[in-house]
Amino acid sequence: MSVNKIVTKVDGTINKTIDFNDLKSGLAAGSHTITVEAFNGATLVNSQTRNITIAAGGYDADYQAVLDYATANSIAHPDSAQKTIDNQLVVDLKANGLWTKADVFINYGGTASTAFRRICWKRLLQVDLFGGLTWSADGIEGNGTNGYVNLKFKPFTNGVNWILEDAGIAANLKKGAAITSNLKAIAGAYDGSSSGYTLMGVNSTKQYYIINGEVAAVPTITYNIGLNGLYRSGGNNIGIGSSVYSAEKVTVAPLLDIDLFMLARNSGGTADLFSDERVKHLYLGASLSETEHNTLESILP
Repeated sequence: MSVNKIVTKVDGTINKTIDFNDLKSGLAAGSHTITVEAFNGATLVNSQTRNITIAAGGYDADYQAVLDYATANSIAHPDSAQKTIDNQLVVDLKANGLWTKADVFINYGGTASTAFRRICWKRLLQVDLFGGLTWSADGIEGNGTNGYVNLKFKPFTNGVNWILEDAGIAANLKKGAAITSNLKAIAGAYDGSSSGYTLMGVNSTKQYYIINGEVAAVPTITYNIGLNGLYRSGGNNIGIGSSVYSAEKVTVAPLLDIDLFMLARNSGGTADLFSDERVKHLYLGASLSETEHNTLESILP
């Protein structure tokens, strides 16, 4: 039987545990020999060797890349249970063609450290946090006054699948935006040109949906707990959730070249329109069809 952990004791009391389940992401499938050596200064005083076996298969290569990024940046890995959930999500995204459509995919939920939950799985970088933000297993929550996330995603510079007439935002909300008289942003950026404006926002009378300068303001649509989507699919159409609405066509201009913010709007480098929403997952990339939107919602844990 293979060994799955080594415990060191001092005077009979455990002081360190090496759990090979935490190490297996860095080991290839097959048999491995683990040696623990004790030194007194430069003198080897004891050596213990054990064998372990890593089952074939392991994690999906793209989730493994996330774990490798975490290791390289001294970010603690999630526990084995959370890794299994995360890995299955990547597998499901790939199986349904959603992984290849994403430029940004972030899982703010679960039990991993906040440092790990800041990692964008597609770009292998950490997003930046500002102001008052609260974390829970259901994601990251703004405080409505100064808390926001810089997604470090400029559509003009960083967009691969996000292009002028094929772009989308999907936010998995776990609180439900409170309707107030003030406009609140789930995500957005504004560089002073209406043709470059992108905003997913809400106030007391209508929901605001603007993507790459194309505008739809629909009083009857509200943000709900669950997946809320904003998609531009060419022409004068904007998809909101799984519905399509005509939009006000504006003059076409280059894509935004400033960072999109989440839980606030980036207004020329200054955060405003702060939200107190809670976001568990965030997708940015190509526009999603009704079927893809519904599929994404169904596979999110």
